[in-house]
Amino acid sequence: MKRKTLIKLGIAAILLTGLPWLFLRTVRNTIAEPYAIDMATLTGWRLEIQEEIRSPALIVLRPPDGLVPRLFQQIFHRTMESMTTPAEPAMAVVLHEEFSVSLRQVLSAQEILEVARSTGLNESRLSPVCMAVKREPSRGRTRQLYFVVFEASSYTNFREELARLYRDRGGQFQFEP
Repeated sequence: MKRKTLIKLGIAAILLTGLPWLFLRTVRNTIAEPYAIDMATLTGWRLEIQEEIRSPALIVLRPPDGLVPRLFQQIFHRTMESMTTPAEPAMAVVLHEEFSVSLRQVLSAQEILEVARSTGLNESRLSPVCMAVKREPSRGRTRQLYFVVFEASSYTNFREELARLYRDRGGQFQFEP
């Protein structure tokens, strides 16, 4: 009788430690798998001016229609958490603060948009580097913000051209590309 109790306790101990470990291992492996992005969704971004101050960005690149829903679908299947996609997904190219503090002296928002187009920013293929999540407290809960980091040489070219134009037109304040 004593031996059966010890066997049962041993099995219970193995189950209590083994099952959670297997569960966490499975979840971590699923979340860490690479995300699949159709190469066609990496081109066709649209440059726009956002006049409203509710967003920190003045000039943005809007992704093609299929990119955001596809990524959110993959995140949902991996995490099984309810999420909402951004109302207007976009990547900031020039911030309102940059514009109001320095660029506004010598360039209009429309001129900045034209510089972005002339450097090919809206025609380039953006290469995804990684996707990450930022967790922050919000109204008694934890809010998760998922974002993708992209690489694009055209973005660097645009910012450098913008800095050159700013200097050439006599911009007086600091503007770093």
